[in-house]
Amino acid sequence: MSMKIIIGGMISIPPFAPGIAWDWMQIAVGLRRLGHDIYYVEQVHPKWCSNAQGNPCDYADSLNRELFRSIMNRFELGASACQIYDDGEATMGLSLQALESIAKEADLLINQSGHVTHQAVLGNVRRRAYIDQDPVFTQLWRSEYQKDLNLGAHDVFFTVGLNIGTSHTPIPDCGIPWHHTLPLIVPEYWPFEIDPTCEQFTTVATWYDNYSELVYQGESYGSKSEELLRFANLPGVAKQKCEVSLKDTICPRDEAQLAEMRRGGWTVSSAARLADLGAYQQYIRNSRAEIGIAKNAYVKSRCGWFSDRAGHYLASGKPVLAQSTGFERTLPTGRGLLSFSTMEEAIDGIERINRDYATHCRAARAFAIEHLHYSNVLARFLEDCGL
Repeated sequence: MSMKIIIGGMISIPPFAPGIAWDWMQIAVGLRRLGHDIYYVEQVHPKWCSNAQGNPCDYADSLNRELFRSIMNRFELGASACQIYDDGEATMGLSLQALESIAKEADLLINQSGHVTHQAVLGNVRRRAYIDQDPVFTQLWRSEYQKDLNLGAHDVFFTVGLNIGTSHTPIPDCGIPWHHTLPLIVPEYWPFEIDPTCEQFTTVATWYDNYSELVYQGESYGSKSEELLRFANLPGVAKQKCEVSLKDTICPRDEAQLAEMRRGGWTVSSAARLADLGAYQQYIRNSRAEIGIAKNAYVKSRCGWFSDRAGHYLASGKPVLAQSTGFERTLPTGRGLLSFSTMEEAIDGIERINRDYATHCRAARAFAIEHLHYSNVLARFLEDCGL
């Protein structure tokens, strides 16, 4: 049965994160390939508007507007997308009136972290699904800090934390029946090729989040920098080239820690050079494998977080060596996808990948097709939505 589905998410907020854009565009493309009518909505607040130089500007001249237009057109969504500025003062694409009419007929809203709040959409769609993409933080903000996350406006709840709502993590579920979902891939976007000449294990990361660490039952739950520093010496000890491309602007106070990473053998680069969809894909194609370091909060909580970026590497036939968050309880590891908790396990994982590289590449692609293919992930998602 064909349905009208609205997807709400943030993809055009500078600095542009191509991995996030790929994640949400593949959801849109996957649903469209399953026969559904897809609409995409993004809300932009005035304080988010900036030009190509990173300076504040009017919405009409903003990079946000241009990014949204170009991405929607690339994925043939230009005639079925709406970027809402402020409270509807202006729009890109569909008018607010047209969007409201569509919402009244829509079967489902898929809302990234509750991003879409405009009543033209939220007040009209008959069923609203909330996707939590930052497990641990979402639950603790709600339970410990009473932050309004717009959860109450939704009917069904999903999280990429595969252990949230189970006894395998101490993180509270906030009384919400969480469904678990995996990042999906459209295989055609990630050509499979085994290239043994690729040398570097790579990853893309944010050093610090835009929010402070959280505390729950005396334990602090922090950002990725803490875990990166735990493995600062990994490249030198493993004798493996490793690179981390950082998405955030580094402050002077962080330079000493980054110097420690470089002394340990890491190449520390800026992800600014990856700031378009094609450059991001090429970065993955040029990588030998991903060395996936997780946020401290994900590691400590055992929440089962599984990375959408890991899905992009796996679909490209690039092995993924991922720091353990408890996802191994649900997903098979050992070939293509490997996990580690300690320095010794990380070194062993690198050696295993390098020792039988072609086998791990083929296993990576096979994992993506079996577990992350859009048809499988979306079929379960829609079933859990009650549709």
